[in-house]
Amino acid sequence: MSNEESCEKKVLLYLGKFPGYGFDVDGGSILARQLIDSLKHNCNLTVVFIRKKGETYTDPYVNEIRYEEYKNPFGNKFVRRLQNLETNRSAIGNFMQYDIIIAAHVSKFFGFEDAPSDFWNKTILFPMFCTSSYQRAGENVPLEYTNKERFVFKKVRKIITPSESERNDLIVDYNVDFEKISVVYRGINPQFRPIYKKHNMEQPQIVCIGSIKKQKNNMAALELLNQLGKKGVNASINFVGTIQNQSIYEQMLWFIRKYQLSQKVHFFFEQTQEQVAKIVQKSDINISVSNWETFGRGIFEGISCGLPTFVFSHLTGVRKICQGNPGVCFVETIEEMALGIERLVKSPVIYHHMSDSLKELAEKVSYERESTVLINIILNS
Repeated sequence: MSNEESCEKKVLLYLGKFPGYGFDVDGGSILARQLIDSLKHNCNLTVVFIRKKGETYTDPYVNEIRYEEYKNPFGNKFVRRLQNLETNRSAIGNFMQYDIIIAAHVSKFFGFEDAPSDFWNKTILFPMFCTSSYQRAGENVPLEYTNKERFVFKKVRKIITPSESERNDLIVDYNVDFEKISVVYRGINPQFRPIYKKHNMEQPQIVCIGSIKKQKNNMAALELLNQLGKKGVNASINFVGTIQNQSIYEQMLWFIRKYQLSQKVHFFFEQTQEQVAKIVQKSDINISVSNWETFGRGIFEGISCGLPTFVFSHLTGVRKICQGNPGVCFVETIEEMALGIERLVKSPVIYHHMSDSLKELAEKVSYERESTVLINIILNS
């Protein structure tokens, strides 16, 4: 298909998050920005946002921008999504005017059980989190919600997921056809790049990117810091992410007081992508202690900055992408992670070997690569 033909396509992009240009940026808002930036010069693009606080968005290259609000904004996220099916129908409106309809969350296609095949043949879905991921993160998902997911996965024409592990979940848990699913790694903002600095292995800084919530297993990072101290490693840790679970944050503060770690623990709650990149670049070691990740953007932000990285081996999606890269060490326990970091800080040779090995891996998750692949799949498939 020629570029001229692609630009003539009318595409509706239905988003729950606004593009991530400012504070409190998460994976959903970063994906929103990537999709808009990738599509706006290559098609006739209409964007519909779900907004909560009167947010607005302007872009001269987007043909039309519309806003919807949940009519029933109460209850937890599952309840809200199940109670606002009319919002989805209003957001998409007359589907016949579009060639392609993209939703950046499976719940955005809830409420279309009676839609004809002409509608579903236009659809492309970025699932984001689905039931299996929520359950791994320790959340209880209503059966009605899972059943609606199942219907959507069966009906949509194309599904784009950021990891082989989520593709496997869709196949095993929802019996989705393998051919329907494309794996496209999330592109990392180009601000995350290595800078020249002398790493201080006498007082190494560890960075742990991710919101404070059950899924991220934040307390384990503090236990790691405590164990490193017992081994004589004078490390500190930078937590980068918003507080999404106040109870866990209070547990962290209690642990910090108990083990007198206040001088070694730093929290960065509301940061732009530029600010996060600078924090990562000033750090020496990158870790993730998450219980589960669909992709693990924070992990790859550290990798893109050339930081030797330690990750739990049960993050199968991350392991698949890394494919044995020596710059990433997969471990089973916090004790094993502490041993690995202890060896690393004692050996500049190991440190630089791990760091240099990450260049090839960073290219696999580049922003430019993701944009190119997305355009091809969305407009030409």
